[in-house]
Amino acid sequence: MNFYSPPPVIKAEVHVRIPDEVRCIDQDTEWRGGFTREFKHIFLEGPVADDRGNILVVDVPYGRILKIDTHKKVTICASWDGEPNGLAATPDGQLLVADYKQGILICNPATGSIKNHLTRRHLERFKGPNDLIVDSKGNLYFTDQGQTGMTDQTGKVYRLSPGGKLDVLVDNGISPNGLVLSPDEKVLFVAMTRANQVWRLPLHEDGTTTKAGIFFQSFGTAGPDGLAMDEEGNLFICHPSLGSVFVVDPSGLPKARIVSGTSGINLTNCCFGGPEHNTLYITDSLEGYVQKVEWHCKGAVAAPSLLR
Repeated sequence: MNFYSPPPVIKAEVHVRIPDEVRCIDQDTEWRGGFTREFKHIFLEGPVADDRGNILVVDVPYGRILKIDTHKKVTICASWDGEPNGLAATPDGQLLVADYKQGILICNPATGSIKNHLTRRHLERFKGPNDLIVDSKGNLYFTDQGQTGMTDQTGKVYRLSPGGKLDVLVDNGISPNGLVLSPDEKVLFVAMTRANQVWRLPLHEDGTTTKAGIFFQSFGTAGPDGLAMDEEGNLFICHPSLGSVFVVDPSGLPKARIVSGTSGINLTNCCFGGPEHNTLYITDSLEGYVQKVEWHCKGAVAAPSLLR
C-alpha cells in the first residue's frame, strides 16, 4: 500500500557504449543470465568511479574488468577465469572483486593481476558472491547469493574484519544482492532480489544486527539489484526488470524515478563519480552501455584513489 504520489521521472543519458572491438563477440561462455532479451556478448555490473574520473566495470560472462577513461576510451584492465559481479576499492588503492565462480578476489588495477582474497569459509566454497563494500574502518561486507530465492532462503551476508574475523550477519537471505551503508555507517541496506525487497539492518557497536526489516518493497520479474547512497541519505535502488532506478529518502518515501535513456531496461548497478562527485553512473548491462544522471548532491562515499 502506498498513499504517496508518483515521484518525478528523470531520464538518464548515455555516457558511453562499450565498442564492438572490446566485446567478446563469437566467444563462448558458460554463463547464463536470467534475461529473455538478445545477448550482446557483454553484461556490465559493479561500477566504481575513481578520483581521476575513470570508471571501472565488470563484464560478468567473460571474467573481465573494463576501464573507461575520461575520454571515454574503453580498455581491458584485468581478465581471468571468473564471473565477477561487484567491485569495491580498498584503502591502499586495489579493487576487491565479488566473483560468482572464485569467491572474493583482489585486483591490482595498475597491473591487472588477480589474487585470491577469501575463497572459502570453514573449507567450504561460497554459494556465489555477488556484491561487496568496504566501510571506513576497513570492514568488508559482501553478499553470497548463489541461486537462492523464495524456495531456498539461505543466502548470506558476511562481514570480514581487517583482522580476518568472518561474521555472518544474515543467513536467511532471499537472493541477497547489492548492499550499501547509511552515511553514518549505522545501518546496512541489502537488496533481496527474488523477494523484490530491500532489507534494513541496524548495526550495533559490537558488530551484530537485530530487528532487520523490510525498507522497500517492489514487484516485477526480477527485483532490486545494485544500491547506492548520496550524502543526504537518499537510497538509489536499481531495478533491472522495471528499467528504473528508484530513489527513496531516509524514511523510505519516494523521491525520484530514474528511467533508461536507451531501449535497454537492465539497469543493474550504479555509483557516484564525476568532477563534482554528483554524477550517478548506471550500468545498462545487457546493452553494454553506461548511462548517467546529474544529481543535486554528492555521493555518500568519496571517490577512491586507485593504483596506477
